[in-house]
Amino acid sequence: MRRLTNGTATFVLLMLVGITTFVPPVDARVVLPPDGSQYQRGLSNHEFLLEGGLAEPMGDQKDELYLVSDDPMANMLGIGQGTGYEIGFRIRSYLGDYFAVSPSFHYIRMGSATGVMDYDGSLDLAYSVRASTYKYGLDFHVFTGGPRSSFRPFLTGGIALAHNIYRDELQYKGVYKTSVNAPAFSGGLGFKMNNIELVGEYTYNRFDSANLPPDLGQLTYNWDYLIVRVAFSFGR
Repeated sequence: MRRLTNGTATFVLLMLVGITTFVPPVDARVVLPPDGSQYQRGLSNHEFLLEGGLAEPMGDQKDELYLVSDDPMANMLGIGQGTGYEIGFRIRSYLGDYFAVSPSFHYIRMGSATGVMDYDGSLDLAYSVRASTYKYGLDFHVFTGGPRSSFRPFLTGGIALAHNIYRDELQYKGVYKTSVNAPAFSGGLGFKMNNIELVGEYTYNRFDSANLPPDLGQLTYNWDYLIVRVAFSFGR
């Protein structure tokens, strides 16, 4: 085997010095496990989340549709919605190891109330009533556990602009649609498991309108709802 001469050794040494001098620094964190030192890339302060889940209507949305109710004590604001769904996304920014803020957008659509009703005492006509919401929110999250923990419970709360949409359709009679904007407030509990999250969240969503049934002028409507969602995060 050939031995390195002094000139060759000097050249190799200069190359190593040059590499360590000109290679750009890497954001790294030193970890000292029992078997020696190890470097890990630092966590990003931002992540993108895709979200989806079940939406359970509350308040007037959940109450039986008043137009087909035989109960004289029924809620006249009821629109008979069933379990629906939510889809959306958010960008979360960590302001520290345990606190984050995230602007978000979600579309919530409840299960429509459908059936057949006697119209003007002569024809049985099919009907459909649907409620949906576009929610533009700013949420706040408080985490427990370390930032590299594989399981992190967290509290979530936020404010939003809710664009609430009412739509009904009666066979042969066309479609009626109206909407109203209102502030909404939400709060809940979540669990972050690496890149997967599970969240239960309640949204307070109430507003005044004169354009929704019944036609009795300005009334206050309760369109609260409960969300159980799964999220997938990217970028951290």
